[in-house]
Amino acid sequence: MSVTSVGAKVVSPHERGFTLIEVMVAVVLAAIVAAAAFTILTTTTKAVGANEQVVDTQQDVRIAMELLSRDVKMAGFGSPGVPVGNCTYSIMPADNKPTGSDTGPDSVQLLVPTTKSTGATPWQLQGATSPNGATQIVLKAGAVSDMVASGLANGSYISINGAHTGQVTNVASASDTITVLVPAPVWFPANSPVYLLQCIRYQVVTNAAVCGSTEPCLTRGIAGVTAGPSAEAPIVEGIEDLQLAYACDGCVAAINGGNPDRVIDNQAGSAGFDQLDFISNNAWATPPLTPDKIKLVEISLVASQPRSDGGFGETLQAKIGSGTLQVSADHTLPANTNHRRRMLKKTVDTRNVGL
Repeated sequence: MSVTSVGAKVVSPHERGFTLIEVMVAVVLAAIVAAAAFTILTTTTKAVGANEQVVDTQQDVRIAMELLSRDVKMAGFGSPGVPVGNCTYSIMPADNKPTGSDTGPDSVQLLVPTTKSTGATPWQLQGATSPNGATQIVLKAGAVSDMVASGLANGSYISINGAHTGQVTNVASASDTITVLVPAPVWFPANSPVYLLQCIRYQVVTNAAVCGSTEPCLTRGIAGVTAGPSAEAPIVEGIEDLQLAYACDGCVAAINGGNPDRVIDNQAGSAGFDQLDFISNNAWATPPLTPDKIKLVEISLVASQPRSDGGFGETLQAKIGSGTLQVSADHTLPANTNHRRRMLKKTVDTRNVGL
C-alpha cells in the first residue's frame, strides 16, 4: 500500500478529502432535494387550505338553506288570520326588483312560531286548562320571563299546541301567567307547548358592523329590531346571494276563476309543471296574485369563499375564481376571478300557507 508524505505527516489514500467538483455536485443535489421538498410542502399546504375553504363554504350554504327552508315550511303555523308585525300574510316576498332583472339579493318575511322545548325554562303549560274555558294560562317557572326577552308583549299572538291562537292582553312574569282567551270547550293538557308568533325577515347584508367582517352574511330576525334575541343578526357568514321564486295556486284569474284547485298554476302555457311556472320577480300585491296563494318556494343560495385561493407555486399570483353564475331566471352574478362560489337550490312546500 502506498502512502503520501505531507511534511511530517504520512497520509493514507483512504483519508483524502472531497475534491471541489465532488463538493459542488453534493451541494447541487442537496439544493435540488431541498427545493423539491419545499415545493411539495408549499403545494400541500395550499391544497389543504383550499380544500378547507371549499368545505367551509359548502357547509355555510347548507346551514343557511336548512334554516331558511325550515322557516318556510313552518310559515303560517298557528296563524291568527290577521297581520302580525309586518306580516300581512304568512309569506311576504320582497323581490330585489319586481319590474325586471334583479341587481342584488331578494329578501323575505315569514310568520313563524318560536318556542323552547328544552332547558330550564321550557315554554310549556304548567297544568291542564279547563274544558270550561279560560282567560289565563300558567306556564312553567321562568318561561314567561324568557318569552318576554324574546319579544312577548301585550298585543302579541301566541299559539297553544299549534291548535289555538289568541292575542295576549296581559303578561305577568312574576306569576308566569299570560292573559289570553281560551274558549270552551277547547282545553289543553299539561306540558303543551306555547308558541310566540313572530314576523321574521331573512336578508343578505354586506355590512362589516353587522356581519363582523367585510364578507356578506345572511341575517335573521324581526325587521328593524337591533337588540335582544329577536334582533336581526347574522346567522351564516359568506352568503353572497339569495334569490326566491314562487309557484302558486289560484293566482291566475284565467285559471279556475283565480280560485285554488290544488294544482300549481300554469304560468308558461306548456303542458305540466315545469321551471317556468315559478314566478321570480313580482310585487305580489295585485289580486289574485297575492302571497296567500303561494304553494312552493324555490330557494337559491350562493356562498363565496372569504379568501382567494393562491396558485400552487411559491407566489400567490394565480387565483382560482368563479365564472358568471345564473342564480335565477332574473338574476345573474358577474364573474369573480378571486373567489370560488357554491350554489344550492331547493324547492320547499309551504304546507301552512293559506290554511
